[in-house]
Amino acid sequence: MVTNQNQIACPNCGSPIQANIRQLIDVSQDPSAKAKLLSGTLNRVRCEVCGFESALATPLVYHDPENELLLTYMPVELNIDKQEQERLIGNLINRVMEDLPPEERKAYLLQPQSVLTMQGLVERVLETEGVTKEDIEAQRAKMRLFEDLLRSPEDQLETFIEEHDEDLDSTFFQLASLALQSTPDQNARAAAGQRLEKAIELSSFGQRLQAQEQELKEATESLRALAEDGLTREALLDLFLSAPNDERVVALVNLARPALDYSFFQLLSEKIDEADGEEAQRLTNLREQILEVTQEIDQIQQAQAERAASLLRTLIDADDLDEAIQQALPLIDDLFLGTLQANLRVAEQREDQETITRLKQIEDKIRALIEQSLPKGFQLAQKLLEAEDDQAAEALLLAEQERVDEDLLNALMGAVQQLDEAGQEEAANRLRKMHRLALKLSMKSKMSK
Repeated sequence: MVTNQNQIACPNCGSPIQANIRQLIDVSQDPSAKAKLLSGTLNRVRCEVCGFESALATPLVYHDPENELLLTYMPVELNIDKQEQERLIGNLINRVMEDLPPEERKAYLLQPQSVLTMQGLVERVLETEGVTKEDIEAQRAKMRLFEDLLRSPEDQLETFIEEHDEDLDSTFFQLASLALQSTPDQNARAAAGQRLEKAIELSSFGQRLQAQEQELKEATESLRALAEDGLTREALLDLFLSAPNDERVVALVNLARPALDYSFFQLLSEKIDEADGEEAQRLTNLREQILEVTQEIDQIQQAQAERAASLLRTLIDADDLDEAIQQALPLIDDLFLGTLQANLRVAEQREDQETITRLKQIEDKIRALIEQSLPKGFQLAQKLLEAEDDQAAEALLLAEQERVDEDLLNALMGAVQQLDEAGQEEAANRLRKMHRLALKLSMKSKMSK
């Protein structure tokens, strides 16, 4: 991806803004680029002085070799003459060609497709994902419905939800949740969140969702009770056999997938062989349902694992690692970090020092960025957890007592509970002591104000 460092003036207050302007998106080189384009975060800048935030208009070339797609976009608002447009776009396309081995330079590269708007570019990219214009319009209709929900008078809200019950589905709630997350005003976000909770409470889909959550809670409690006595395949099978509905079966599969192995299904098959008539059919249907859900889970996990491995390869090969990690941050999760650790262990076994150094460099940079993004209280809690001994932790806490807040207290207590559950009594007691000291410092600070 071609990235230019530019200083621009904020359109709102005129303050200088340092902007990373990206003009070439090659999804084979940067897997996170497509996500940034589709999410609307590509070339987005924010003024730290006045808070103004917007996407910059800039020429773009989008290249997806897997789908043999080469798109060009020139914003009309730039008012660039045709000759200069051709020069700018031509340079970007030449960069695409230069980055490809000769055997991969195909005919589609000589016939780039021009799009007139950013929305048109997004729609063409979505088409490669199997998303049609009809799908996009359907999503827009859901967003308009969410806006109508927010504008609906309080005394007419129940009637509105009842009239649009069929349209308040999974897609609606997913899009509405994303819209909430991107709402900068806290008061507006809180008010919209209350409306959305009301829609969940009263709509048919929301009620089904609540029922599923309740089944998941019940399934979790039943598995926890079994674990206290020793979880066996026979006991797990009994849970499935006594499941009151399909939702409980799905919840149990999601929670206990690692235990659903060959031996488990062998036990279930033996039950089927011993049964007759309707009971045999019921157990057969149960086996088919469990198999179907486990296959869906496995397919999702496989796709996620492949995406994490691909992202890791991209970071390993990146010329500018800091920039690559910044672009990849939205895709970095626990699975990615686990993939990184697994590759690091393999490299250590092979004594591949070059790969070890690179992977540790990636890990250190990611963890530093994650820690920087945490509230100050959580950052201090992390430092306390990493302290060598009690004395070092107490000294750190006293030295930075102005950073003692609710985030720190909650983080410490959460860590104590996790250590207690894991049976790590010594570590839990140590953190419990830190929590008491932090609480004392917090109360002292509040009393002095």
